[in-house]
Formats: sequence, structure tokens, C-alpha cells
Amino acid sequence: MLCYNITMNNNEIALNIIKKSKTSLTAYEILDKFHEIKKVQPMTVYRSLNHLINEGIIHRTNHNKSYLLCNHFHKEKHQTSIAICKKCGDSEELKAGLFSPILKKTRLKKYEFSFFDLEISTLCKSCL
Repeated sequence: MLCYNITMNNNEIALNIIKKSKTSLTAYEILDKFHEIKKVQPMTVYRSLNHLINEGIIHRTNHNKSYLLCNHFHKEKHQTSIAICKKCGDSEELKAGLFSPILKKTRLKKYEFSFFDLEISTLCKSCL
């Protein structure tokens, strides 16, 4: 059972659920954990997740639609690079700026690589 301060708002509860998880979580997994604290509708969780994304505190993967904590803890928008295991779906944010130098040197007329999100499908060490 998760223990939370009764005065915490929904954003704080969602953030703490994500912080305490060892793996990335889908919105419905977060909702299930939310229900251990208080009953809320799915839209309430989505609003909290969107707020945390906009604040740069968490990231959402497109590959498996899961949410994970940003490991850089800064307010500026940064280029997000996430490794996702093809087998188990576990996700981890990679070092900030790892791919920025490569993509910034890419010269394409239609695309600007100063702002990008990158997801890499691979295998985690546990699934090898």
C-alpha cells in the first residue's frame, strides 16, 4: 500500500507514483496506483501527466505509451533520448545531449534538429 500525505495534490501524487516505480508506467498502471490513495477518473490522471510533461519533470514514450521520470531535473526543454527494451518494454532516459551534436550537423531543408525526441528500440541487459 502506498502512503501519501492527504494534502498532496493530484500532480504530486502522480509524480510520487512515477518516482517510486522501478520501471516506466502506463497511464492505467498509474491510475491503478492512484486508486490505492483516492478514487479519480482517468482524465484526472492524464491532466496530471500532461502537466508534469509540460514542466519537463517526466517524459512519455511513444513506443509503449509509458511515463518515466526525467533524470535531468531542469526546467529548460531538452532533447529527450530514451532507450526502450523490445522484449520487456522497460525504458530509461539516456544522457542529455548524447545525440545533439550528430543531429545538429545533419543538414536537411525540411527539418530543424535543435528540438527533437528520440526513442531507441533495443534490448536491456536483463533480456539479453
